[in-house]
Amino acid sequence: MNRKFARLALGVLTTALALVGTSTATSAAPTAAAARTVYYSASGYSAEADQAAQIWNSRVPNLRLVRGGNATIRIAATNGGGSRAYPCGTGCATIYIDNRDVQAGNYALRIVAHEIGHGLGLPDTYNGICSYLMSGGSAGTSCRNTNPNAQEANRVNQLFAGGFLATEAGTPGVYARS
Repeated sequence: MNRKFARLALGVLTTALALVGTSTATSAAPTAAAARTVYYSASGYSAEADQAAQIWNSRVPNLRLVRGGNATIRIAATNGGGSRAYPCGTGCATIYIDNRDVQAGNYALRIVAHEIGHGLGLPDTYNGICSYLMSGGSAGTSCRNTNPNAQEANRVNQLFAGGFLATEAGTPGVYARS
């Protein structure tokens, strides 16, 4: 009877681990299967959204941003109010890209990549350093960097490790460009 119970317990544990995406192998690099898919849609700044998704995908192994599906990151254009993100958890946000920010000389792709960063769990830094994607508008209109730096990419990678829903990872709020 104990042997049957042990086999049953092992089967339940193996199934549970498979369902949550946990691997028993120890590997330094995450596998493609470990990546969590986050779907996005873009009714405005569509080309920039696709480019920003490629940028994030190339730098964060635990994340796969894909257009379509049941989008949890939604991007739209607006006039006024500033570009901003309303995060609803990690991997979830409603994003507005203000046409006036782009007309003022801010790089549209940088704005979109920055606001997606909020949807992925990153806060603003407002340190004025162009190499920090999350410095946003504080880096000035001449900043054309669209890539998260290693620290930013590593933080998002941590938030998406193991494929869990990390809605508690950050406090939902509004992140607006300054």
